[in-house]
Amino acid sequence: MRALRTEKNKAKHKAFSAVNWAWGITAAALMVTLIFTVWFTGIRITDPGMSPTLYPGDVILFDKLSMYLSMPKRGEAYAFRSDSGTGIGRIVALPGDRVAIKGGKVYISGYLLDESAYKPTGSWDMDEITLKQGEFFIMPDDRESGLPDVAAMRVKQERLIGRAAVRVSPLITACFFSAK
Repeated sequence: MRALRTEKNKAKHKAFSAVNWAWGITAAALMVTLIFTVWFTGIRITDPGMSPTLYPGDVILFDKLSMYLSMPKRGEAYAFRSDSGTGIGRIVALPGDRVAIKGGKVYISGYLLDESAYKPTGSWDMDEITLKQGEFFIMPDDRESGLPDVAAMRVKQERLIGRAAVRVSPLITACFFSAK
């Protein structure tokens, strides 16, 4: 009688264990799916516009929730939807700012923007513009190969995808980007 009960318990345990494993795998898959549809989006960098911070081939996770939790800040790298696809750049001016470029140097409301941490080269000029509410001015870090037109750099808030959060590939350069 005792041996029969043990066999019965073993069978129940196996079935219970299989259900637990199936439930665990399903829950993990659901959680990963939720994270990558609601919280993050992965984008592979295809052009050198953000070098030396980001290089072609890098895969970056962009935090889609960040812009709902706080206002995007000057200096943060953001992905955005443009007429030609997905763009990536650094926010250099915020809504209400006046922006001008003289000799490749960016001026925000008359003050020179400190861009010593980036690679802002070029001899571009742009007349001063004033950003409207809900509008950001986004530029690439590497400006040697030229800048898009002014209209392309003026990005409405609803076109922002998310803030650069984690470099996941190549693994040797994996890192978190700090929020400023």
